[in-house]
Amino acid sequence: MFADERLFWRSGPSSVRVGYDGEGRLVFSGEDRAHLDGYEYTVTVAPDQFTKLRGALGADPAADVVDLVCEHVEAIMARGERTWLDDQGIERDFQAY
Repeated sequence: MFADERLFWRSGPSSVRVGYDGEGRLVFSGEDRAHLDGYEYTVTVAPDQFTKLRGALGADPAADVVDLVCEHVEAIMARGERTWLDDQGIERDFQAY
């Protein structure tokens, strides 16, 4: 968990938090207790992808990306953060454990 991390989404036993890591990357940290006997994951977006992210959400170039994704949580989570990012051509990393 990061100091500025906040709750992004929750549904039943699953939740996602979002914030910046120490390198300025956007990180979605999820806990899914409904599948595979429970697992945790991270989806990470590097700062060089923030322009694409802002464009996909029709935002000002100076918009804070954490605030921005939180404003669009319903649209993003309707597809899931990985799928939504992929659909927008935004490069991301995924790790599950």
